[in-house]
Amino acid sequence: MGMKLSDHTAHYKQDAEQFDYFAERSGADLDASTRLQQTVMHFVSGDSPQRVLDLGSGGGWLLEMLASSPAHSKRVVCADLGIASLRTLRKRNPDALLVAADAERLPFRSGSFDVVVASEVLEHLNRPDYVVRQAAAILAPAGRLITSTPYRERLRYYLCIHCNQPTPVNAHLHSFDEHALMSMFGEAGLRHIRHATFQNKAMVFLRISWALRFLPWSIWRLIDRLFNFVIRKPHSIVITGEKTETHDH
Repeated sequence: MGMKLSDHTAHYKQDAEQFDYFAERSGADLDASTRLQQTVMHFVSGDSPQRVLDLGSGGGWLLEMLASSPAHSKRVVCADLGIASLRTLRKRNPDALLVAADAERLPFRSGSFDVVVASEVLEHLNRPDYVVRQAAAILAPAGRLITSTPYRERLRYYLCIHCNQPTPVNAHLHSFDEHALMSMFGEAGLRHIRHATFQNKAMVFLRISWALRFLPWSIWRLIDRLFNFVIRKPHSIVITGEKTETHDH
């Protein structure tokens, strides 16, 4: 079991003030974030969704990728607790639909979205299972929830200089694998659940992934799968499930 944030609302509002989600990345960090975003985008753009919620939108990369996609969504809503991030996102995208919202208390009606995306979010939450149920409840029939998280992450802690208490690195409170995520999706009433692990750690360590940065995602993905077949050390997992029921959960 992971730790819990005593006040997650205050934490992520302050996090948005301290951490620059819009800073330019470089090197292996840029490559890792780009391949993560491309992989999530692959699942999002599969059937040209019309109404998308980006839950925990951070720097708004999904909004910008969908805007540049040929199958552009008609409505993308970015929801985040970080007011500072939303203000910056507003300056960069004046017409964006932005909502300051808590993932545990989503202010949307049932059936509001065709797709809900929560990329690199669940590991930060006190109650990820509850948030999955909340997200499933606002999906339209046949709507899909798509999440990505680190895969079987070894949670690490440091001693906070302010409170002298163990504090999780990167505020990661939970570690997930396919079994834990599939269980949460199933309990939320989602069906047709699929998952994929990716970003082989050996490729990153040997800087092979960085050397392949100019390749299209599809070719990179084939090489990444081969590495994970030989050395099963994926860094990340993406999972998607479909809402087949018309009632809320």
